[in-house]
Amino acid sequence: MPFCPLCGAEYREGFDRCHDCDVELVDELPPEEDWDPTDWVTVEEAHDETTAAIIEGFLLERGMTVRVLSRRDRDLASTLRGLGTVAVQVPTEDMDRALEALAEHDESASLWDPDDDDGPDEPEP
Repeated sequence: MPFCPLCGAEYREGFDRCHDCDVELVDELPPEEDWDPTDWVTVEEAHDETTAAIIEGFLLERGMTVRVLSRRDRDLASTLRGLGTVAVQVPTEDMDRALEALAEHDESASLWDPDDDDGPDEPEP
């Protein structure tokens, strides 16, 4: 039976991803460790996995350990497929550094003026 390595959920044969955590299933759960969920904090939430992957890559490039957890809203899942948030988490000790990096990125992105594009000029009629 496959298992989710994050939440420990057990799945029937034929499944390869955890529905809640959106990670690949494993054949065996890792040995019990002194893992405490409070060791991880959410530093950003995205509304789609692509945005979460970009944030994850940004933090990984800065040498941080990162995990991405998808959380589906089960109450609305029957009417609004795929609704949910994707949490980008780092170990608690990296929280300040991650938040600082994300704030710097947001600040530099807000300085970019899309109307000040030096791209190719449109041909004249």
